[in-house]
Amino acid sequence: MPTSKKLVYVMALGTFVVVLDNTIMNVSISSLVPDLHTTVSGVQAAISLNALMMAAFVLMGGKLADIIGMKRTFLMGALLYISGSLLASFSNNLTVFILGWCAIQGLGAAMMLPNVNTIIRANIKGKPRTQAYGLMAGVNALGTALGPLVGGFLTTYFSWRWAFRLEVFILLGVLGASKVIPKDKLAKKVPKLDVGGVAWQSVAMVFLVLGTLLIADYGIFMAKQPLELFGLEIAPFGLSIVPFLWVAGLVCLRMFVSHERKTEAAGKNPLVDLKLFRIRDFTKGLNIRFIQVALIAGTTFVVPLFLQVTFGLSAFETGFILLGLTAGLLITALGGAKRGLQFLPKQKIEWGFLICIAGLLILGTYVWFGDKPIGMIPGLFVYGLGLGLIASQIVNLVMSAVSPKQTAEASGITSTLETLGSSIGTAVVGTILVVAMTTGAIKMVDQSKVFTPTEKQQISQEMPASIEVVSTDVIADKVTVGGAQEAEVTRIYDQARQNGFIITIGFMTAVALMAYLLARGLPAKHVSADAEAA
Repeated sequence: MPTSKKLVYVMALGTFVVVLDNTIMNVSISSLVPDLHTTVSGVQAAISLNALMMAAFVLMGGKLADIIGMKRTFLMGALLYISGSLLASFSNNLTVFILGWCAIQGLGAAMMLPNVNTIIRANIKGKPRTQAYGLMAGVNALGTALGPLVGGFLTTYFSWRWAFRLEVFILLGVLGASKVIPKDKLAKKVPKLDVGGVAWQSVAMVFLVLGTLLIADYGIFMAKQPLELFGLEIAPFGLSIVPFLWVAGLVCLRMFVSHERKTEAAGKNPLVDLKLFRIRDFTKGLNIRFIQVALIAGTTFVVPLFLQVTFGLSAFETGFILLGLTAGLLITALGGAKRGLQFLPKQKIEWGFLICIAGLLILGTYVWFGDKPIGMIPGLFVYGLGLGLIASQIVNLVMSAVSPKQTAEASGITSTLETLGSSIGTAVVGTILVVAMTTGAIKMVDQSKVFTPTEKQQISQEMPASIEVVSTDVIADKVTVGGAQEAEVTRIYDQARQNGFIITIGFMTAVALMAYLLARGLPAKHVSADAEAA
């Protein structure tokens, strides 16, 4: 086997583990909750925090390629990833789980991911590079699609802990095959890490994503409840903590930009070359990639949740239903880079979003009228076809917009947006689902003729605190009424849950439509020639 192919396969394995990890836990939520003594919102927070950790430090991971070498950074990241996975696999509470999965493993992923594209760009030229990006897109799709199935199988028949141990075994194989990665060739003048830039960018990401995560519990503007911190209740002027966190994030982001400009003006090496954002084709492609990743993350969170709480499916049964998404993703992700070469990447991306919209409409129709879980497979398949077609084109299109010297930083920025998209996608979709369910349930309680005014007030107060636990049985236990009133509560909850999922899918459809309109502004060019010239 040629060395370039071996290199691509090793890089693909490293990426596969990270992408697999991003989806493998979504089908294990019901098992994680009791094992870690937490709630659904706690697990949702951990899922988002895992992606947040990567978003916070992936720019640093990309920059380290210029400082200590891309191979060394990648391998150090793999070692950290293994350590974090092992710790998470033995955790028995949410704190230890977050330390292993989100902190240590997330930092390792942040060092691995941006250097995959950098290593490929630096060592593979011409048409093989285009094919390599196509293969990477296929592997990403495979990891996304197989995550629920693998996670479901291990959770149902063994334990979710073995999902992390499987990742360890795969990465040990990557370390064993690391000889195929060419040795680093560092510049004579090695730049220093922009520590200030890392700090401002990381804090900005934390504030922005944390604010999004807290919408469901604390509201967007007016506080549902005060934030308790070290015994203090924080709800200034009756306002939610969310907008304050967002403002803090934007301020830190502004400080980051200012710091980078000053660093560059002083002749030092900034964390990010801000000139990259003046490349219109690059920024357009980033926007599309961000939305595509957010859609995948949102889907792999909300669909397993719907299947498990509506039909009572096990984790493995949930993964089986998601094979529809797997099949669609693989067909177009692996075939999109090799077939239809007469069509522009821009055209394929546009078609991909239109196909996604069709798949989401099929899914929404099923949620409204369907009564068997297997009925979700057609919608998932069509949706997967669209996502795979986009994935086969967008990364190569983004990376072809920059020069070879800008590859490391561009790769870091791309990985940051990908991980931020994953975190935001999970947080926003989960928040919309909970808010839609809560609002709908309270409205239906108020309109019900079964309850007395006193009972309506009691239920409306109790239901928002319980509604995130999306189980009819739990709601019946939490809401302290009986007889006909209890039957009415569960009926309302069932209806609110269905409406919540429909509203969430409708939101995702609107986002896909917006992405389609943005994709119309992508550059109308073939990128294989550009890649070869670079």
